[in-house]
Amino acid sequence: MISQILKTILAGVLAGVALFMMPFIIIKVFIFFLLIKAVFRLMGGRRRHHWQYAYAHKYKNMSEEERKAFMQKYGNRCGWNSKYANDGCEPQQEEKTTGV
Repeated sequence: MISQILKTILAGVLAGVALFMMPFIIIKVFIFFLLIKAVFRLMGGRRRHHWQYAYAHKYKNMSEEERKAFMQKYGNRCGWNSKYANDGCEPQQEEKTTGV
């Protein structure tokens, strides 16, 4: 009988402590994720999507000769930060061989 009462009291105390500590834990987790986000931003972990608008404006204001030169220089690249021209950018044509 006393054992059941002590178990109930202990469960109530643990539940009360958990409910009391929950806001502190949530705040610590939130601060942790903010710090991680700040570290990744400092290390350059974000993509620079705003650059595309600068190049779109620049491309619109180019003459035909400048556009051709631009496309010859950068036209073969694909994807984000691609270093090699035609590195899997264009679909490869399969060679047709006959089974002899």
